[in-house]
Parts: sequence; C-alpha cells; structure tokens
Amino acid sequence: MFKNRIFRAVVGGHFAIDVLNSTGAVLLAVLKEPLGLSYGQIGMALTIYLLIGSLSQPLFGWLSDRFAGRWMLLASAGVAWMALFFSLVALAPGWALLLPVFMLAPLGSGLFHPIGTAASAAAVPERAASATSIFFFFGQLGLAIGPFLAGALAGRFGAPGLLPLTALALIPAAMLLRAWRFEGQLPPRRGRPAGAAGAAQHWTVVSIALVVGFVVLVAVRSSIQQVYMSFLPQLFQNRGWEPALFGLLAGVFMAAGAVGQLVSGSIADRYGMRVAAVVPLLLGVPAGLLCILAPSVWAAFVGCSAAGFLVGGQHSVLVVHAQRLLPVKQGFAAGLILGFTFATGAIGTAVAGQLADLVGLERVMVWVTLLGLPAALLALTLPGRPMVPAAAPAPVTVGVVKQ
Repeated sequence: MFKNRIFRAVVGGHFAIDVLNSTGAVLLAVLKEPLGLSYGQIGMALTIYLLIGSLSQPLFGWLSDRFAGRWMLLASAGVAWMALFFSLVALAPGWALLLPVFMLAPLGSGLFHPIGTAASAAAVPERAASATSIFFFFGQLGLAIGPFLAGALAGRFGAPGLLPLTALALIPAAMLLRAWRFEGQLPPRRGRPAGAAGAAQHWTVVSIALVVGFVVLVAVRSSIQQVYMSFLPQLFQNRGWEPALFGLLAGVFMAAGAVGQLVSGSIADRYGMRVAAVVPLLLGVPAGLLCILAPSVWAAFVGCSAAGFLVGGQHSVLVVHAQRLLPVKQGFAAGLILGFTFATGAIGTAVAGQLADLVGLERVMVWVTLLGLPAALLALTLPGRPMVPAAAPAPVTVGVVKQ
C-alpha cells in the first residue's frame, strides 16, 4: 500500500495538516495569561477555527469532484496554505493580528480533508477500507504528536516555536505536488448507483428515526471529543503543570484515539458498528472522569489514554457509515460528513467555553463526559453484525457416481 505514491502523499499530508490543527489549543493555553484571555474567548476562537475548517469542507469536496485530475495539486495547496498561515500566527505581534490569521488557516484543512479522504481509498481500490482507516490513523497521529511538540516548543520559545512545525509541513506539500503527475492512475469518482439512490427514497417512520438518531449521535460524540481536545491543555495548566507536560497529556489522548480507530474498525467489521460504538462510549465515561479528576500525573496519563482510546475510536466507523447513506460523489460525501462532524464539535466547544466561565472548567468537562451515556443509547441505532447469507446447498447430480 505504501508503495503507491499518491497514497503516501495524502497520508503524509494528513499527518502534517493535523499536527498544525492540534497546535491551536496549546498555543492559546500558553498565551492565555500574557494576553489576558478568558475561557470564553479561547472557546470562541477555537470554535470559529473549527467552523471555518468544517463548513468549508462540503464546498471544497464538491469542487474537487468537478476538478478531476487536479486533486493532488489542490491537496498540496491546502497543506502549503496551513504552513503559511501558521507561520504568520507564530510571528504575529499581538492578538489583533494573531486572531485573523488564525481564522484563515483552517481553510487549508477544509480543502485537504475531503480530497485526502476520497483519494486514499481511490489510490488503493482493492483495499479501500484499510486505506481509509490508515489515512485517519495518520491524521490522529498528527493530532497526538502536535500538542506535545507545540507545548515543548511554545513553552520554551513562545509562539515563534511553531515555525519548525510549519517548515516540516512543506515536505508533504512537495510530495503531493510530485504525486500530481501520477493522478491519472486513479479511477474516476462515482456517486451511488441509481438503483441504490432510488431505494433510499422509500422512507418510513423507523428509518427516519434511525437517521435522526445517527445525526444526533455524531453531534454528541464529536462534541465530547472536541471539548477534550480543546480544553485538556487548559485544565492541566490550571493545576500549575508545565506546557510540555500538558501538551504530552493532550497528545496521549489523541494517540490513544488513533489506536482506537484501528481497533474499532476491526470490531465493526467482525461484530457490527453497534458493538464498536456502544461499549466504548459506556466505558469512556469512567475513563474520562479519571482523566479529568485524576489525583496525580500518572493517574491523568492512565485516564487520558483510556478516554482517548474509547471516545476517539468511533470516528472512522461513523464516517464510513455516513458515506454509505449519502447518494453523492465521494468528495462531496466526505466533505459533508467531515464538515458536519467538526462543525458540531465546534459548537459543543463554544458552549463548553461559555459555561466554563460561569461554573468552572473542571465541572463542565465532567458534564461533557457524562454525555457518553446518552450517546451510547443513540449508538443502538447503528447497524449490528452483518448477516451472512446461508450457503446454498450443493447441487445433486442424478445418475452420476464419482469414484
């Protein structure tokens, strides 16, 4: 799989994009005291960042379907855009300039994600499911490593410490640009067959309820994960921990989520999506409470790794299920589900930030963790184990005796 130039390029691009995506929460936690920021300001800045990156994805996915033959060029431009604007974030002299360039940066992520999601499967069509899970794994890996690197660099050098990360992002941008000449090897993107689209139009009360339950599940689960990603650094900074330490804890949460995605995908293939979502969401509640209320650093590491593994593992499973439901082309379908996932997570982050200013961050994160219980109930609407058709009886040959 990794011998394929296009697959290597999009996986590397996903890693670089999400390394930069993950630095925002750590950077704002480091700058909270020097700039006099409130939890509400941090939550709102991260919310707008996420909304811009997420709501632009359906548009960019639709455009990528229309510009066949230029997917790698567009993906390269997305990575380079992120590198440029995060460099400007690192060099911004104050909040007045930092905020607008920070808000423009996620357009690069919005451009890359639907293209990368569809291209990873198209590059290795005979192993499309595995290719997609590996693509998401490397994105999660970037989200895991990014906070630790950003915490270590920003803690020592301030915001300019991000510059080495933006420079490294130019490597996958160049890889994507080189992969452009091999793009003709990709099969054309197709929408859902006409028969399947027609069948999907026969709605019943039960089917509508299942779709509504799935939509709410995606919103709630995304909000839980995004609140953790956005406010774990701030929660541990409030306890007087160093940026490198709380950056490492945030990274552990995301790294565990990356592993959880691979495990959840395997469980979903074997036992069905329902088992792969319900059980981890239930177990994620005590794990999350241990992460938030940990009496020691070691307990926090255990809790955060367990919570990340359990809460973050369902992302790829839900994306795959949503793409099966949408009767549109691959790029647009990927953009829609990813955009909705990140947008609802952003809204949840904004609400959590406002509540944290009123009642305290730790209490709000406990409330968010308890949302895993209704989320597990909603996950009961997911498909169970696929039914394997019984083997047809062997034909009986009359009048012939085999020796």
